[in-house]
Amino acid sequence: MKKSKLNSKATCDAIAPPVVVFSGSRRLSPIYRPMVQSVVESVAADGRVILVGCANGADAYIREAAPAAKVFRASNYGTGPGSFAARSIAMVERAATRPGSGLIVFPSLPCPDGLLPSARSKDCFCGLGSGSWASAALAAGLGLSVFVFPCGFSALPPWGEWQPAGSGVWTGGFLLKK
Repeated sequence: MKKSKLNSKATCDAIAPPVVVFSGSRRLSPIYRPMVQSVVESVAADGRVILVGCANGADAYIREAAPAAKVFRASNYGTGPGSFAARSIAMVERAATRPGSGLIVFPSLPCPDGLLPSARSKDCFCGLGSGSWASAALAAGLGLSVFVFPCGFSALPPWGEWQPAGSGVWTGGFLLKK
């Protein structure tokens, strides 16, 4: 009996839908909840696989808007603050294996000075204090599309050219031009 080529990992990867990682502040004000949920619902309606963390704030708003999202739990990556970093790294690296994937982040503070995009997780998760921005830096370093929706500030990091993400639910977001 001839083995089906659809069982090969390469074939499954080629037909798998793109992945979108969502990240954001654990202390994101509820005034941003409708914006976050509108963006999430738009992405879900497009058939994308959604990956999200287990924290409060933005993660909770995202899980509420996308009940089918794959939740990455920090407790699966150890204990303490390092487990949140390991969880975030795992989500971004998973997305990097799928063409057309990206990251959408809802930070409540500007990017820490000195944080730059890198394909090396230890360069991004280096103790500067923002897991959301570290995730964005890693995603950019790995070549993923990065969308930022600043929540309560306007300064974007000097990582390259930022362009408006679009209209409708995308108003207020910015895409890092590759």
